Amino acid sequence: MTRLELWGIALVAGWLMGGGVGWTAGSSTTATILGDLHHADLKEIALGKLAIENGTARDIKQFGRMLVADQTAADLEVVALATAEKVDLAAVTAPTNPADEASLPSDAAFDVRFARVMLDDQEARVVEVGAARDATRDREVGRLLDDLLPTLRWHRDTAKRLVSMRELHASLE
Repeated sequence: MTRLELWGIALVAGWLMGGGVGWTAGSSTTATILGDLHHADLKEIALGKLAIENGTARDIKQFGRMLVADQTAADLEVVALATAEKVDLAAVTAPTNPADEASLPSDAAFDVRFARVMLDDQEARVVEVGAARDATRDREVGRLLDDLLPTLRWHRDTAKRLVSMRELHASLE
């Protein structure tokens, strides 16, 4: 299966499961890529803040702080490149969906649900950013996407560890 086919499957799966991180299917224009990155950064910053506020476990709160710090830094790069490329981010960024945050419980189940949501989002985002990098013809956007991928992979791997730890804990109860 090609990377493009995997990307398409991930986009469809994300759409069916409630929207994923908000990437625009099949588009590789500079403006669309930057708008999609900005949207995903804003969503993850909001979810990270929610984890800091509602998380009950220290590792969930730490992951929330990491998301806020990393995605804020990444978004500064996105905004700077959009400015340099004369892209109006407000015009190309989908609005964030408050339902993303509202779907997470505010009780003890928050940690488990948050870890799963973040794993699903991070897996999709790594595929989507990789596909956008492969599809773009803009060298600066390609460089930005290359720079973002290691952090996104780290977030994915961290979310995977958080989910695994919670599944192990649940199986021992």
